[in-house]
Amino acid sequence: MESLAFFISILLLITVLSGPVSILLTSRIAQSVTANPAEKIARRIVLILVGALGILVSSLFILSPIPLFPKVISLASILTNTWSIDREFGGRLMDRLKTIFGKRV
Repeated sequence: MESLAFFISILLLITVLSGPVSILLTSRIAQSVTANPAEKIARRIVLILVGALGILVSSLFILSPIPLFPKVISLASILTNTWSIDREFGGRLMDRLKTIFGKRV
């Protein structure tokens, strides 16, 4: 039983921390530190891995029969990970949302 609680704690930790780490990896400070092309590629690989893992674990929480609060945290994690990946690779998703909703964002 203790190992199951530890496993769920790790999954919740991934869900909670993957969004802020993704946003940190796409910040201007991180982009200025990784000016070298090899460092930029490494940063993007880490960003994709963190974002994909966060989205995967969060979607598992959303689809499982758990209380509402962890589902809200999971939804926030999915949104922040998607936004940070979109922010790193051109922002086409946000441009599309702005055209759909009439640039009121």
